Amino acid sequence: MIVPMKKVSVLTLKTHQSESLKQLRDLGVLHIFTDQGSGNNGESGTVLQEQLSTVERTLAVIPLEDGGDTKATSKAKEMSVADGVVVDTALALCDEVQERIDEKTLLVNEQERLNREIERFAPWGDPLPEVVAATAAGGVQLRLYEESVDGADDLISSLPNSIVFSRSKFMVRVVGVAIGEETFPELPLPMTLPDLSVTDMKRQLAETARRIEEIDEYFASLVPKRSLLQVARRKIDDVLTFLRVADTFETEKEISWINGFAPVDVVDSIREAAKTHGWGLAIRDPSADEQVPTKITNPKPIGIIRPVFDLLGTVPGYREMDISFFFLVFFVIFFAIIFGDGGYGLLLLLGTGFVAIKGRLQGQKLGPGTALMLVLSSATIIWGAITGNWFGYAAFGQLPVLNRLVIPGISIESEQSTEIIKYMCFVIGTVHLSIAHIWGFIRAFQKRPRIVALAQLGWLSMVLGLYYLILQLVLDPQKYPMPDFALYMIGGGLAAVILFGEQAEGSNFFAGIGRGLAGLITTALDGVSAFSDIISYIRLFAVGLATLAIAEAFNGMAGGIAEGLGGVLGGVAAVLVLFLGHSLNLAMGALSVVVHGVRLNMLEFSGHLGMEWTGVEYAPFKTR
Repeated sequence: MIVPMKKVSVLTLKTHQSESLKQLRDLGVLHIFTDQGSGNNGESGTVLQEQLSTVERTLAVIPLEDGGDTKATSKAKEMSVADGVVVDTALALCDEVQERIDEKTLLVNEQERLNREIERFAPWGDPLPEVVAATAAGGVQLRLYEESVDGADDLISSLPNSIVFSRSKFMVRVVGVAIGEETFPELPLPMTLPDLSVTDMKRQLAETARRIEEIDEYFASLVPKRSLLQVARRKIDDVLTFLRVADTFETEKEISWINGFAPVDVVDSIREAAKTHGWGLAIRDPSADEQVPTKITNPKPIGIIRPVFDLLGTVPGYREMDISFFFLVFFVIFFAIIFGDGGYGLLLLLGTGFVAIKGRLQGQKLGPGTALMLVLSSATIIWGAITGNWFGYAAFGQLPVLNRLVIPGISIESEQSTEIIKYMCFVIGTVHLSIAHIWGFIRAFQKRPRIVALAQLGWLSMVLGLYYLILQLVLDPQKYPMPDFALYMIGGGLAAVILFGEQAEGSNFFAGIGRGLAGLITTALDGVSAFSDIISYIRLFAVGLATLAIAEAFNGMAGGIAEGLGGVLGGVAAVLVLFLGHSLNLAMGALSVVVHGVRLNMLEFSGHLGMEWTGVEYAPFKTR
């Protein structure tokens, strides 16, 4: 759920501004929008920003410790060096590293230049510059030309003397020769000769690569310094944040105040702090036009979906909805159908279980990401079991225990499974979008004018009517004929949207109808979009079918190799093909989940809810 917020204004004496701000930071509950300040942090702010950028550039070139950056972060938390000392030490290291970064940049550019030059002049042989210089000393000028086959004859005829050095299918290389007083034409321009021979360029290229390797080794030797740099980055960022927050203070004579937002459950602690520190305090509900941060809290079983939102970087607006529960439920379903293979689910479960057990042995709690993967892999096993799909090999589904789990109608061996699973996809899509409009009706009914909520029922009616139309168009029209009432549902739903969708409090009812009629074309297009949104859920069937087809193809390939080669060699080659093939299929399945499984929640479902995902996550100003 999205936690209700209060707008809090803290008043203090102008002379106590800095002290009060430190107290607010220690309290650590007030979200302050620093972008609403004047942006004038002075010279110190500019210096701090440059220092922060320098430290971040340095961290970017130093490799992570084994196991990611966890060890460095842990060390950083343990360090208790004075602010000035750690920052000065870190910045001195950054200066040293920056010299190497600049040198490496020049070396990489030189490396690229040399590679280009070698590629250009290698076909001309070696040592090119020396030959040209020697002939020039004897009164013979040489120029090199590259021309297409079509223009080669014109080039040769324009030169005083010429030698065709080489000829390929597309390119002719010509050496132009001028003896004594002979001159070359102004056009075409000859090739610009390199300063070094190809051999010398290759030697210089090797020296450049060796120096780049030395610099990279130097960067690797600084891995133990990551903790120092992380502490410095945090301390610089803390000071910079303090300046930015201080810049949001407003002043009138001797009184200063700062505005922020806090969850309703911490308001009492703010009041207590105000009594302790002598602040003035004003607390009110945010106005409709104010930007408010979003804080989401959910029970642990629902909170396991949080890593997906973090990965996407999406936050619902404060006045939008928290779709975590429905996102989780349908994401699990989408994941299972897209992977569609009990064997893959088992591999994912074993891998996740190993990570979870290893973490527990190290004293770590089960994280939400690990818990989510346990749920997703288990759902994939269940779907694979009821469809009889284990590594794309139908015979596994006929084993004594596994065959009892198969539902014949959707088994991978069933001829009618394609039609049934398509039907299931449309049912899932209709239910998913219907939930959005039912939810939208409940929310709209809580606001005035409540009559606007009827527009959501109109959309619900349209979605349900379109469902029957889609079954007739996409599936067998003989089995799924469109009932007469479906047309009334679509037409009646459209009428309800026009009649009630644009009603406004204090406005005449017929004026609202007029606004609805004015937007008829847009509403009709939205209806077409709803039609396509339901059809969009067939992607679950299509991607799941592709996963199965790829698995079966690699199984068949491995079987053919094993039979063709025979013996141990054939067995080893078949195992290698199976490993590579199914690994590729797993990777493609993971990509498909992101592209399709997330999309159906973030676009189709969220679109019918009217969500824009424009929120700013609640991040209180506090001591870190």
